[in-house]
Amino acid sequence: MQQQALIADVAAALDIPAAQAAGMVLEPCNAGGNNRVFSVTVDGRKLVAKWYYRHLSDQRDRLKAEYTFLSCVTKAGIRCVPQPVACDTARGIGIYEHVEGRRLAASEIGARHVDEAAEFFLQLNHTSMHRIARELPNASEACFSMEEHFSMVDARIEKLGTIPGNLGIDADARAFATALGDHWQDIKSGILRKARIKPNDILRERCISPSDFGFHNALLTPRGICFLDFEYAGWDDPAKMAGDFFSHPAVPVDIVHFERFLNATMRYAPEAEALAERARLLFPVFQTKWCCIILNDFLPAAAQRRRFADATFNEVARKREQLSKAQQLFALIKGGMPAKREQSTPTIKHGH
Repeated sequence: MQQQALIADVAAALDIPAAQAAGMVLEPCNAGGNNRVFSVTVDGRKLVAKWYYRHLSDQRDRLKAEYTFLSCVTKAGIRCVPQPVACDTARGIGIYEHVEGRRLAASEIGARHVDEAAEFFLQLNHTSMHRIARELPNASEACFSMEEHFSMVDARIEKLGTIPGNLGIDADARAFATALGDHWQDIKSGILRKARIKPNDILRERCISPSDFGFHNALLTPRGICFLDFEYAGWDDPAKMAGDFFSHPAVPVDIVHFERFLNATMRYAPEAEALAERARLLFPVFQTKWCCIILNDFLPAAAQRRRFADATFNEVARKREQLSKAQQLFALIKGGMPAKREQSTPTIKHGH
């Protein structure tokens, strides 16, 4: 898409005249692997424009999910997210507040950052927010029973068995997927032995999940952490939210904070300890799921999204990097969950 066409589309989304759009400046941002993101400067105002990936193989309406979520969040008075400004569903564009900040490195993430993430989750799940967000859709791959979680990972592992390609790295990935699938069967058996509920029992306590939640989607600002990217957000199992938070490989959160995070976040619900126990039990499910997600770059549809978002995308280098990350996470899964350690519950400003 040429620069002038991009500017015209942003001007149309913002409903500004051509004369005003003439001075608009667009600069590409290195932000995310699914969409095209630009900083927009117009009349001294700085915004962010996102062109969302659309394809017949990917039916999720990413623009609608993110824009609706942020509209509900800002209506509830939650300020640690970018405010939505405008959207154009026909063109697949969302315009948002520009947030000045920097990315956090995994090495600098400590208890105070984890507490801010927990505070954000509690704000999302305050009763007032639940009233506002009744019409929010389910999150991407939302699951509300063990059976649904198992089926979701089963499907991902089965898909990895179809990895195409004749490069050595493709064969290595297929071999890894086989080993992952074998261990996954052991994980399921172990969970079923320990579970106090039936696999198809439906979870009663749902949560509003940011989904894809972690410090890879956050900026450190003078006012605190601003959380970003909600195209997968919606109603979900709080155990999945916690498992994803500690499994994402981009900016990993040390597992030493796991109990502290659970103690804070699960208290949004009356059955807080039961939800925390569910999160502990199902944690290997989400680790295994993330092993599969990391290997998505070996599948044609995901590689196509990467090329849409980044024209300089190096497919072979990316595959090597992703296989290495999956192998590291697999080693952690096989090592098992560390023994539970009592940790003080952080002081959270919000919540019940």
